[in-house]
Amino acid sequence: KEAVSHLDADSVAKADEAMALIESKGIDLKSFSRGTFPNHLGYIQKGELKSSHKKFREIDDIAVNKTAKDKDVIESISGELIAILGAVYKNYEKKNFYTAFLKNITPLSLLNSISQELERIQKEQNILSISEFNAIIYKEIQNQPAPFIYERLGERYRHFFIDEFQDTSEMQWHNLIPLIDNALASEDLSGVRGSLMIVGDPKQSIYRWRGGKAEQFIALSKCHNPFSNPDKKLVRLEKNYRSYSEIIQFNNAFFAMLADEFSNEDYQDLYRNHSRQENNSKIGGYVNISFIPEVTEVSDEDGEGTNDKEQLYLKATLKTIYEVAAKGYAYKDIVLLTRKRSSGVALANYLTENGIKILSSETLLIENATEVRLILNVLRYLKNNNDKEAKAAFLYFVARYRQNQLQIHDCIEQGMQQETEVALESWLRELGIEISFDECRKKSLYETVEIIIAVFIKEKSTISYVQYFLDLVLERDVRTQSGIADFLDYWEKNGSKFSIPSPEGNNAVRIMTIHKSKGLEFPVVIFPFAEENYAAAPRNKMWLEMEEDEFAISRALVDAKKEVSEYGGKAAEVYEEKSQQDILDNINVLYVALTRAEEQLYIISGRNVSSKGELQNNMSSFFIKYLDFQGVYNEDSMVFEFGEPNRQSVGGSYTDTQQLIVEVNEKLNPKAIKIAQREALMWGTTQE
Repeated sequence: KEAVSHLDADSVAKADEAMALIESKGIDLKSFSRGTFPNHLGYIQKGELKSSHKKFREIDDIAVNKTAKDKDVIESISGELIAILGAVYKNYEKKNFYTAFLKNITPLSLLNSISQELERIQKEQNILSISEFNAIIYKEIQNQPAPFIYERLGERYRHFFIDEFQDTSEMQWHNLIPLIDNALASEDLSGVRGSLMIVGDPKQSIYRWRGGKAEQFIALSKCHNPFSNPDKKLVRLEKNYRSYSEIIQFNNAFFAMLADEFSNEDYQDLYRNHSRQENNSKIGGYVNISFIPEVTEVSDEDGEGTNDKEQLYLKATLKTIYEVAAKGYAYKDIVLLTRKRSSGVALANYLTENGIKILSSETLLIENATEVRLILNVLRYLKNNNDKEAKAAFLYFVARYRQNQLQIHDCIEQGMQQETEVALESWLRELGIEISFDECRKKSLYETVEIIIAVFIKEKSTISYVQYFLDLVLERDVRTQSGIADFLDYWEKNGSKFSIPSPEGNNAVRIMTIHKSKGLEFPVVIFPFAEENYAAAPRNKMWLEMEEDEFAISRALVDAKKEVSEYGGKAAEVYEEKSQQDILDNINVLYVALTRAEEQLYIISGRNVSSKGELQNNMSSFFIKYLDFQGVYNEDSMVFEFGEPNRQSVGGSYTDTQQLIVEVNEKLNPKAIKIAQREALMWGTTQE
């Protein structure tokens, strides 16, 4: 903070110096065109200079009125004025950098403290986390011509195969190089050299967040060779054996077009020259790109309106599933791919409500349901009304789903300010939520949960998740007669294990994230929510080298945002590299999603165009550009088709053997349920 204050003071002093120089020469401020230059100095003097303001970096940038009498005098000192402003701009670059660094120094310090504490615990207990193994190996084998750690392994294993190389981290690869190099450089008793086969696709590198590095594979496929053995052979697998021709042709054209999104030459080359695949014997197929309506008041079939973009995506997805089923596909032929798990959960909720059976390892988890998390947080608050985290969590649900009077943040803040339960109950009553926390504590666990559901959860919520959670509560209540505290302890240990029974082996639509789908194929792929903003990564961080070691710190952690390019030094270069990597990662995710389809591919996106007709920085712009590139884009059309929609493959007959669960009434009546007490269970009777 002291450094920032010093820079501000120095900038003001330099602006004063520039104004003093102008005044000392007797220059009339009106001689400057529109007064732009002296106004600029005034902003600096008042500490109000913004990044959007025009910068004066060249002598010609100082505009002077043609009729000004002191034009020659101004020109004689222009060089000195520009030099002064150059120093000011450097101060502002430093200030912005220090401010960004200061913002992250507290969480960074906290992480460092946690790391030190973890290291202390490991030493005390004489244990070592698996995540540290690679770093230790990397450190030990550096600068060793024949690393001892590989001496025996190198003699035993001589032929290596590495699959999915694009997901191998840089450290893992450097740890393997000495072992593999030893095998490649030597011969066995039969005179046969060791070998290495590496298989992968840089376009499917989607795990940078855990160390995967596409650039590593790109370099290896070109001139780079880390081994002493110079023999290297590159084999490109050109033919696509999975998809029908229409899908292959679409992906060829689409991703070749996206090569223009890169300024990095290696990334451009990857998609322009190495994304094309040859057709196989499967002729036909179908690609459908559709756009949801704008988020305005739209009437649905029941005459009800919605202005929720998520609801529009859910309705469009359900409609697409019905259309696909009408073409003769079974539900088990269909997969829904999402970028985020939350989107998959929303789809699972909506499809379940509409009678579509689903299969998903992630979205069927009870703990992922928004309503279940609400119930748990209210229970935590009932256990301890000083638990601010639980209070804020259930207030978020109230702010998001049960009121429309306040902004979400403002609503939560108002709720948190209600310090007593009576005050909170009164405030909730104003929002139409009637509850007595004290009365809840007097009820059994099951009755308490039922009250929470009746008070907070709307009729159209995901009753299947809530119903299954109630079953778990009832079972726990009957077996142990546990209270809120006991149940929360039980859930903390076992909650992640529970999921809605899935129709394994039966006719069900699969829902999975794009990352989980890598390497798989499906007859029909539906890709909803296809409009992610690839330029927005609010939680992304990046490291910048400290050019001056005035803080005894070699690197600084800052938020990865556009302003980084204004921090001076190599910041702009580092930010550009990071931006290109982010675009590559997002296009790679899109590549994985769109190449999973065997016969039919459905893309459901939003038409994100500004009021000026400019495309936004999100995935939907890619599809609009492609349609425009193909000469078929029309602002009035919502659906664009490629190929014939009729099914090409021959599907076998399918009989669903699963018994359907009878419909469960959303309104539960606890008085109609007979709960067996522990004593009664011993005699096989019930107690009223």
